[in-house]
Amino acid sequence: MKKLTLLLCFVSFLINGQNLTVASGKSFTVEKTGALTMSGNFSNSGVFILNSDSDEFSSIIIGGSVDEVNGNITYNRYVNSVGTNEWDLIGSPVSGQSINSFVTANASTLATNGTTYAIGPYNNATNSWTNLTSADLEGEIFFSIGMGFQMASESGGTGILKFTGNPASTTQTQAIINNDAANSGTGTRWNLVANPFPSYIHANASADSSHNFLTVNSDKLDDSYEAIYGYDADGSGYTVYNNTSAALNLAPGQAFMIASDNTSTDNISFTTDMRTMAGGDDLILGRIMQDSYGLILSIYKGDTEIDQTKFYFKEGLTLGLDPGYDAGHFNQLAALTSRLVEEDEGVGFAINSMGLESIDDVVIPLEVNRESGNGFRISIHTNDIYEGTNIYLEDNEQGTVTLLNEQDFELTPQDNLSGAGRFFIHLTNTSLSIEDDIETHLLNVYKADINNFITIEGTANQSNQINLRIYNILGKEVVYKTLENNINTQTISTQGLATGIYVIKLKSGNTVLTKKLIIN
Repeated sequence: MKKLTLLLCFVSFLINGQNLTVASGKSFTVEKTGALTMSGNFSNSGVFILNSDSDEFSSIIIGGSVDEVNGNITYNRYVNSVGTNEWDLIGSPVSGQSINSFVTANASTLATNGTTYAIGPYNNATNSWTNLTSADLEGEIFFSIGMGFQMASESGGTGILKFTGNPASTTQTQAIINNDAANSGTGTRWNLVANPFPSYIHANASADSSHNFLTVNSDKLDDSYEAIYGYDADGSGYTVYNNTSAALNLAPGQAFMIASDNTSTDNISFTTDMRTMAGGDDLILGRIMQDSYGLILSIYKGDTEIDQTKFYFKEGLTLGLDPGYDAGHFNQLAALTSRLVEEDEGVGFAINSMGLESIDDVVIPLEVNRESGNGFRISIHTNDIYEGTNIYLEDNEQGTVTLLNEQDFELTPQDNLSGAGRFFIHLTNTSLSIEDDIETHLLNVYKADINNFITIEGTANQSNQINLRIYNILGKEVVYKTLENNINTQTISTQGLATGIYVIKLKSGNTVLTKKLIIN
């Protein structure tokens, strides 16, 4: 087997090899644009350094088994500084890194506030961040490989934080749990995890069809949130990446949020097959790629864009939930999201995927959350669907339809706006006016999978009495109720109803909404 013994070397390009040995007293440096992969053993008795900057990250991939990796490496990882974009989400790209020695090694570059360090784990049981203090480091503790932290470098510095430890060469795991209230918890379903390798990893199917983070861990993630949520640190929050996104390779040590579907502790995996030598920027500035979506709608406050909802169209996808292609918004009180056309469970989606046939004729509920007197504007950000497709926004309270292809929709609400049931997007290849029978849903109905009630939205938009009937699969009426028409969101208990398929019918004047629901 070939053996490469290194005395002094600087790598700024791709190298493939078998065994690699750095002799005592010697050094080897992989520059920020370099990458090194080997099929054999790694041995370092000297100094081994990998460099990075704000948008370039070096990589090393070691193919040998764990007992064939001897010696530490130092990864000089770029981390955002305080005073610019504030926090970065980072994990250790090496194992065995003591936090105590990390603080000492980065004393001049790690941001601090007195005895508090800019190193903070996320606690999803309390939905809080707690930065470590000198008191926390009285006993030696270590970074858990695969676990993410919020970090920041000192303002005006190089932005480089040094991680020293063993380069992982085997599959790594990290525990996650769903702690949100709907699952009898006190916190959230969100977990902060990180790429544990000193190399890029494939994140989605666009990067690698099978050896990618989302595909490997699909059964561990909430179906409505089967995506990677990258922190932008520019005031916009989290950018969503899933299988609709362009090829995404996560940088060494890059941390990100994911949503667990399991109330008991489960483990997600970072496999060695995910590793790849090259990629792009990190997630911090949201500049990693240019995605191609059929339709993107933006909501503005004045001239400032405050949110987006994206629509993706592909053969074989449905109007219901397509895990890995639909992705709920990180913030369910976001200014603008969309709902599933079918199988709606009350989740506001940042990415809503449908079959190609939907472009010609579909009505999509929008969810808008804005305070009274807080004017907003909704416009088309991107439109790459078929030429001739008209995109209408219906406001059923005002009784208007706006052709977004030609003009923006603007509104200063007199009352607080929340939830769905008032605004709908119509995709059609014909002209539409409010006088037409536009098959508006006027009312929105859904049942969350974990709840024992049905939610009806948009009832405050109705001037007529609203009658609700629920029928079982045999056509027998099992629930009848008259709803208030001055309350926008109302719930109907499903306790006492057997598991099965039901039909709910809502009638308000001449408007009738019929929808199939599954009660379990």
